[in-house]
Amino acid sequence: MKRFENTSLWQKTLATQLEPDVEAQNRARLRAAYENFRERAEILAGEIAIDLPEFTVHDITHLDALWEMAQLIAGQDFPLTPAEAFVLGGAFLIHDLGMGLAAYPEGIGTLRKAELWDDTVAALLKKEHGCQPTPDAIKNPPENIQNQAMRQVLRELHAKHAERLALISWADRHKSADKYFLIDDPTLRNTYGPIIGKIAHSHWWPAEQLVQDLPREMGAPGGFDNSWTVDPVKLACILRTADASHLDERRAPGFLAALRKPVGTSANHWSFQEKLYQPRLESDRLVYSSKDNFSVDEASAWWTCFDALQVVDRELRQVDSLLADTKRPRLTARGVSYADDPQRLAKLIGTSNWVPIDAKIQVGDVARLIGNLGGEKLYGHNETVPLRELIQNASDAVRARRLAEDQASDWGSVIVRSGEDANGRWIEVEDCGIGMSINVLTGPFLDFGTSFWGTSLMHKELPGLESKGFSSSGQFGIGFFSVFMWGKKVQVITRRAERARDETLVLEFQNGLTSRPILRKADSHECLIDGGTRVRVWMNSPAIFDQMLSESNIQKTWTLEERCAWLCPTLDVNLYVEQKKKTLVVGASDWITIKGSKLLQRLLGSRANKKSAEVIALQKMIEPNLRLMKSISGEVVGRACVSVMSHNRKDFSDVYGHVTSGVVTIGGFRSCELSGICGVLVGRPHTAARNIGVPVADLNAFQPWASEQAELIFKDSLDSEYQSDCASTIRALHGSTQKLHIAEGKGGWKSADGLSRENLDDEILILQDASLSIARMDVGEIELHKNVFAVDMGITGILQTDRHDIWVDWPPEDNSENIWGGEWSFHSKSLQGALMEAIAIAWGVPLRHVLEVSQRSTDNKSIKKEIGLCNGKPVVLRVNVIRRPK
Repeated sequence: MKRFENTSLWQKTLATQLEPDVEAQNRARLRAAYENFRERAEILAGEIAIDLPEFTVHDITHLDALWEMAQLIAGQDFPLTPAEAFVLGGAFLIHDLGMGLAAYPEGIGTLRKAELWDDTVAALLKKEHGCQPTPDAIKNPPENIQNQAMRQVLRELHAKHAERLALISWADRHKSADKYFLIDDPTLRNTYGPIIGKIAHSHWWPAEQLVQDLPREMGAPGGFDNSWTVDPVKLACILRTADASHLDERRAPGFLAALRKPVGTSANHWSFQEKLYQPRLESDRLVYSSKDNFSVDEASAWWTCFDALQVVDRELRQVDSLLADTKRPRLTARGVSYADDPQRLAKLIGTSNWVPIDAKIQVGDVARLIGNLGGEKLYGHNETVPLRELIQNASDAVRARRLAEDQASDWGSVIVRSGEDANGRWIEVEDCGIGMSINVLTGPFLDFGTSFWGTSLMHKELPGLESKGFSSSGQFGIGFFSVFMWGKKVQVITRRAERARDETLVLEFQNGLTSRPILRKADSHECLIDGGTRVRVWMNSPAIFDQMLSESNIQKTWTLEERCAWLCPTLDVNLYVEQKKKTLVVGASDWITIKGSKLLQRLLGSRANKKSAEVIALQKMIEPNLRLMKSISGEVVGRACVSVMSHNRKDFSDVYGHVTSGVVTIGGFRSCELSGICGVLVGRPHTAARNIGVPVADLNAFQPWASEQAELIFKDSLDSEYQSDCASTIRALHGSTQKLHIAEGKGGWKSADGLSRENLDDEILILQDASLSIARMDVGEIELHKNVFAVDMGITGILQTDRHDIWVDWPPEDNSENIWGGEWSFHSKSLQGALMEAIAIAWGVPLRHVLEVSQRSTDNKSIKKEIGLCNGKPVVLRVNVIRRPK
């Protein structure tokens, strides 16, 4: 006799009863069907370890043990009909079988057809490579990704797949007519197969879902005793508690662990379960104890055990409440002893030479933490941040719906409104996006630091979205909380796009983060017409709104339209501002095609409204040189030119102040500024606040663009100093600067092409151009000697940030471009590098050989030489001495 057949649950229901038993034939039929069911389930369960070897035991020993756990938890006298025993036993058998590929008759092909498969592969590829994978990469992943995806999808789908297992068949490949079912008896299969699957599926549902989604008590089929009913909720409660409670050495045999060698979290599960005895029942509590103590090295396994027992305790308590509230028979076990306190639990599950103090990081004042990290402490005193975050979240929602519904690339809109009512000045942002379910609204949306995008909940609620290439601008789950920088009263109205209008939800914060928000159904006038989300924030003071539209270095106040366009210059969603009228301020991805002057106006905002001759002239210089920059895949990653509007040029600063007209955008939103480049470069976030963005384009995209800019500047015949400024930027981006003036020498400025053809002296003196400028201010005009050249020796700083404590290496250093020789070390992508390359070409010798015989001024060893004359008097400055090799 098998151990499970000794349980009272089996003995009182499906075992042979004392005579007379008027239902002996039906009882025998159920018993035979279960035994056959078990034999085939045993084979499938044995296959799980092939696909998920790191998991603890899920074979027939676990499935049989659930009868024993159920008896321990339910008690000797728990009422169960024979039909319920058959259904419960069937649910025991199939609840975990979906963890093995063998449970899918068509093998991995079935998993590949699931939307979750593509989403999982896409997420794994994105994690491994740091970028959105191509459709081809998703369809044909490498073997390691496919194996990871298979394990994840088996785990995620196993409960759902259990719902089908009692009804599907496996065909013999040699005898196509032969089909095998887990339940051979077709009548019993059709009668009880669906509910067995439903109950098996339910072990992964929240407890409260049992009453909602499981059917009411089922009557007895024809030919069975009328009392042989089935209560699915009661059986689901037994399954989930028995499964959660089965934590002992039978699930993790030591020898098997030695063979499989699990690691990480799996190793902790194996370790603690191998040490546990079977639980016993004392009063109404399960009592777990260990064979020996956990050493310091096994502390993580002990804590995994503690967490697992808390799960068991929670399941037992929730099930007891559910059964009591629904007037069903209650289970005998209603909790786990000592699961509330680690030190008390250590009396039963011992530790050796350490004390289990629950010293994990705790957040005492959550509201204060969110207020700090989600507000000024993260973003600084910047009143535009909440506006950016609201538009960003709205844009993500529109993109999600656009992809989910296969809409056009310019579909969808975001509307910004402002107004005033009895509660004060407000701003609201509304989108026609995907909307939020109650699970999202009360889950990730309110979980500071947790983003919904890219999670298993997203894969469940929006299947297929990840694999379609969705990528959110928001990544850190903290942006929404910035709205409390504006005010304490916030209202969020949302509806999933596919749901009915009367399913609109409202979440209200009446007093910021110091009190719980209120969740309610929307009143009729609040219901959203087409789904999406609307967030309204009432500002603590009208001054906040004014500060958002003002800037200290200009007198004119910005309009809300200007501020929104300035904030979102490359948005791929239509952005409207609606006050007295509705105005389109940014068209979806229109930055790629609009006139250059309009793009410049968007980047400068209110400053660009100065219609002076200087502004018009500068705009005319910029527009013809703006060029698109594309990645290897053909994606547009920038539209810019080498800047004629640098902040260090007087003709620009007199008009615009100390600002730049080049920006990096993240997800369409302004991040940080650029020096030497006018226009827009698409970037990725370098900080959680997204106030520093690093351009996504690599040097393969920059090099041809920069070289073309050099040609355009050369054709414009601009002044030499300006050419040199531009050449410094172009050179840093690996562009060709051969025709541009890069260094000043006797008789004026020189280009690399010109220098390489000159008959140069055997000794050349190079000095920093800034040193020459200072000397001229001190002594007057200086006539340089024939062998002297002044040049910018450093690499221009293109990426401009407002953070002095964070250094971003961009353009990235390329160590292969560092030139070393003798005392020399400098980056060839500086103008000094271009000058020395030209000198070496003119001499007809390798640059490395030149460096080996040349001398460089250092902080410890300064070389000073006469570089020219001022009013006939020699001028001596610090120089580098470049010599021609003999």
